[in-house]
Amino acid sequence: MSNRLLLGAPARLRPRQSFLLPRLPSWAPIRSAWRRYRSRQRISALDGYLLKDIGVSFAEAEAEANKPFWRE
Repeated sequence: MSNRLLLGAPARLRPRQSFLLPRLPSWAPIRSAWRRYRSRQRISALDGYLLKDIGVSFAEAEAEANKPFWRE
């Protein structure tokens, strides 16, 4: 066998990887779920005066605080 390039064969630009690299998780969905969880905890801790100050009724705050963290 000679060292000449075969003209009909496609050139390989880089060597093939014989293993797959592990994929790291994307932290964006986890981070947004955590933010929703914390904000719902905080809104449930507000009293009526502060809820009135931000323009949210007690029923709206309670409905938001009772949502699971995976719902938007």
